[in-house]
Amino acid sequence: MVKEDYIMRIIHEAVRMLLKLIFGIDEAKQEEFAFASADTESKYQKLKRLAEEGNINEAENSLFDWMDGQNRDFFQMAVLFYDHINTFEEERLEEAGYSREEITEGLLAAAKLYGYDGMVGALLEQ
Repeated sequence: MVKEDYIMRIIHEAVRMLLKLIFGIDEAKQEEFAFASADTESKYQKLKRLAEEGNINEAENSLFDWMDGQNRDFFQMAVLFYDHINTFEEERLEEAGYSREEITEGLLAAAKLYGYDGMVGALLEQ
């Protein structure tokens, strides 16, 4: 339990730093979380809905299908998605066939596509 809490905090702090450093977003100001297009916002809401329904792996697969290494909105979407599922209780993740470690792995994989893997690895202490 203590280890899981520690991992959750590390992931959340990494996300907070990425949002601030890369996107200039202060998490305390929710209005800054707007995506550049309605299509991107719609896709993000779909990911969250799938995750809420317990289909985290399906949501993650969709996310990686959309990411191209060029459109930073999709990297922002990935960062926010992993932060969202990081809030799930351990039991909920397990029921969905997912783990806290997969959150860090997914965040690192997304970062690698956009050239931020060194920064994310350092933030996640990888």
